[in-house]
Amino acid sequence: MAKEIDEETKEIIVSFVSEGYERLDDSEAQLSKLSDEEDNTPILNSVFRLFHSVKGSAGYLGFEVIKRLTHEAETLLDVFLKEHVTPTQDAIDTIYDTIDVLRTCIGIVEKEYDDSTGSTVADTQTKVLTSVIARLRNKEQEQSEPVEVNCIEVSELVSAEMIERFIGECADLMDRAEKTALSLQAVKTNTEEINDIFRTVHTIKGNSGFFGYSILERYCMDFESFLDAQRKSGNTCSEACINTIIGHIDRIRSLLRTVIVHPPTRELAGDTTVSKARTEADIKQSMQEYKPIGEILVDMGAVPGEVLSQALQEQERPIGEILVEKGVVARDTVEEALKIQRAQKPASEPETSHDIIRKEIRVDTSKLDKLFELVGELITAEAMVINNPDITGLKLDSFNKSFARLNKISREIQETTMMIRMIPLDGLFQKMTRLVRDLSRKCDRPINFFVSGQDTEMDKNVIEQVADPLVHILRNAVDHGIESREKRTASGKPENGTIRLNAKYEGSEIWITVQDDGAGLNRERILNKAIERGLVKTDPSLLSDSDVWAFIFEPGFSTATTVSDVSGRGVGLDVVKKNLDRIRGRIDILTTEGQGTEFILAIPLTMAIIDGITVRVGSNRYSLPLNDIIEFVKITPAQISRTEKNEETVNIRTEFLPLIKLYEVFTIRDAITDPTEGIMIIVANNGRKACLLIDEVVGNQQIVVKSLSEYLGKVEGISGCSILGDGSVSFIIDTGRLMSLRID
Repeated sequence: MAKEIDEETKEIIVSFVSEGYERLDDSEAQLSKLSDEEDNTPILNSVFRLFHSVKGSAGYLGFEVIKRLTHEAETLLDVFLKEHVTPTQDAIDTIYDTIDVLRTCIGIVEKEYDDSTGSTVADTQTKVLTSVIARLRNKEQEQSEPVEVNCIEVSELVSAEMIERFIGECADLMDRAEKTALSLQAVKTNTEEINDIFRTVHTIKGNSGFFGYSILERYCMDFESFLDAQRKSGNTCSEACINTIIGHIDRIRSLLRTVIVHPPTRELAGDTTVSKARTEADIKQSMQEYKPIGEILVDMGAVPGEVLSQALQEQERPIGEILVEKGVVARDTVEEALKIQRAQKPASEPETSHDIIRKEIRVDTSKLDKLFELVGELITAEAMVINNPDITGLKLDSFNKSFARLNKISREIQETTMMIRMIPLDGLFQKMTRLVRDLSRKCDRPINFFVSGQDTEMDKNVIEQVADPLVHILRNAVDHGIESREKRTASGKPENGTIRLNAKYEGSEIWITVQDDGAGLNRERILNKAIERGLVKTDPSLLSDSDVWAFIFEPGFSTATTVSDVSGRGVGLDVVKKNLDRIRGRIDILTTEGQGTEFILAIPLTMAIIDGITVRVGSNRYSLPLNDIIEFVKITPAQISRTEKNEETVNIRTEFLPLIKLYEVFTIRDAITDPTEGIMIIVANNGRKACLLIDEVVGNQQIVVKSLSEYLGKVEGISGCSILGDGSVSFIIDTGRLMSLRID
């Protein structure tokens, strides 16, 4: 049951969940780079910091279960980093398992806004970590001779994107702290509010340490000390104390602006010593420009440093007033220090703005989906306006110009909205890296897994549909494709199998390919199994290779002789086909027996709005994706001929293309049946061409794709439907599927 919390806290928890998943994904990505031949210190440092960030955020929000587990994981990483124990494969597996458990705990937080339900599984994993740590330390102590380790601490390179996110998050935290500070009242103790500000500053301190901003980290530490003293005193927070808190918040904002102006540079690859030193110097300079009164008095020699420290511990009013009251310094001296402070000018502050500008915001995906849906409705409404029968035939030059302007803007809105939903495949591919690693160990088949094209962007909703097919194809590649060590050695192949996962743009599609150097598909075995199951309805010798490969996507189809917990039940590849059909994608197979197999998933960039041509066949309307159309032609009787199989073809400039009559495919009675009287559309898909017979070209427009109603069921050759400007329905033709049905 979800915990009752206020909306503000809920928003913070949602952000924690999102960031937590990201950091766990990043941890897996770093772990996958570990090598037996190179120094893994930078990688382990990076993983440590990611765990530390999760722990810090969990501690801030009071998620003690996650905090305890990440703390123990940090301890294991410390064994590698500080005690110089070489990571074993079992230990790395334990870290992977810990990431899985943390995902489970964060999932619980996402549903319940509390992590206590995950205590059992988290505590069990914590004990596993403790056991591994003890085993590693005992093993290290048993070594007869000490091993000399030359370990150089190298800060992990930080990207500009990470710094932007750090600045933005700190800005949000400072806004929250300021809001709390402004709510403080001098008539009550405000203990809970002070605790809230303390936790906020503690989070910024932890993140500052992660990025190597030690000056900012130390400043936050001093601010923490002041807040800690205030909350422990139990006294009311005076007006002067409130002003001091707000002053500290402003100081942190000033330091963050320095980070914007002087981000870490990376002139020396692999060595951030110079970059870190420069950044530290820049922030130190900024701190001097915003030096507090107490430090100025110490610099003037008016106040001893130890006296100032003591005064800071009991600070509830401006430090100058406390020092004057104690008789440590004259009021005139304090006034002189104030003049010095006011004369300081922040030279490193951005010229354009004194505010920290966020370059990204977090938006609920349901809001993006709603926006995309509204854009689709806008495009449909536009079509209805321009095709309104009330204005048909009227000369409306001014109206047409205005509508053209509106259409241009709506297209830009649509393109921008599509870009918002486009995200890199990196996250999906990283999950596949973990999958192949685990399957490789489970099946005892060493595999070299190579990933490329992970920066390719795809519609978020499409990625969700692609994830399951990719999992099944990779499982199939590991268990069926890659042979056992013995078989590979006997056939002259390397003992390690190779699987390559790649993504690239191909026209209006994205091609995701999974290629292995395994045994390849066995045509005879697949065909025999298909005959045995009664799937072959014609002479087997007439079936092409693509026809035979298509059988493996039938539900329950499997040629495996044994069933394992990885595959063999015939319940995997049919999911691939169903999911791809749902998003108007397709799958092609290239295979050579004994050499390997390549699965090609061809997926549309987006599945919501496409450019298309609407045509009429009889009284029905159909739309074809613009990218599938080559040209429109009229033909003569001399261009029509028949093949040996009595199939009609059309001679287009000496190229004989198969003729597909849409009125036959969809059983339309009132359509043109003579090819010479209708219009031919030459279409192409996946290297194949064909001629489609239609009655009339209605026009071109953007097509908002909608699913077919459930009562219609699945219609072969149709991928969806769209609402036209006059309110009628147009069925969207799946060109690839249509060609497979009629000419393959």
